[in-house]
Amino acid sequence: MISEKEVVEYYDKIYNKKGINAMRPLDYYRQVFAYLGTVPGKNLLDVGTGTGHILRAAQEAGLKIYGTDISPEAIRVAKDNVPDANLTVAAGENLPFSDNFFNYVVCFGSLEHFLDMNKGINEMIRVAKPEARFMIVVPNRNYFLWRFRGEYGTKQQDLKETLMDYNEWKEFFKKNGLEVKNVYHDPWPWQSVKIFKHKNPWRIARRAFYRFVWLSIPLRYTYQFVFILQKI
Repeated sequence: MISEKEVVEYYDKIYNKKGINAMRPLDYYRQVFAYLGTVPGKNLLDVGTGTGHILRAAQEAGLKIYGTDISPEAIRVAKDNVPDANLTVAAGENLPFSDNFFNYVVCFGSLEHFLDMNKGINEMIRVAKPEARFMIVVPNRNYFLWRFRGEYGTKQQDLKETLMDYNEWKEFFKKNGLEVKNVYHDPWPWQSVKIFKHKNPWRIARRAFYRFVWLSIPLRYTYQFVFILQKI
């Protein structure tokens, strides 16, 4: 079984090497953050903040921002990216905040890598106010490309990764006290397809087709789910 020390070392290496480029572009996080529907002046926690791009988007929306990450290197990068954020090195299973403090809790592509997912989700619930809203982004075990290739998991599967389909994630959240209010596709797969990256007409047509395919796939076969949740 992998240890917390190994997890820290794994992510420290990534953020030390890639810095701000360890995660997707800021504009992508701005788009996904809008799904949460926030009100200015409220408190937001980003668990597993990485480079802090979600916190940048939240700050631009007028929120008071807090972030944690198990990796000291990630927090170093986030401090440079979002100097005004309240940032702390902490595992998601042990959040250093009082009960009922946050209006919004975000966990973006991190929960599936927690050593104890049940403890992690219950910590998020503990620090959230009764009426808090959650945005949790997790991978889909039924992602159509993984099914087609017969290969499952993201680039972090060599660490620890829990994959579930839509119904399994929904049941997981329900068992831990969260109600699903909305679910969105992760827009990154079609955003990352740059149609006019090359001048070759064949490549342009092929990329346009790829984007059309991405935009057409049913939610149950999407890459990642963007869950919007509230306490039951």
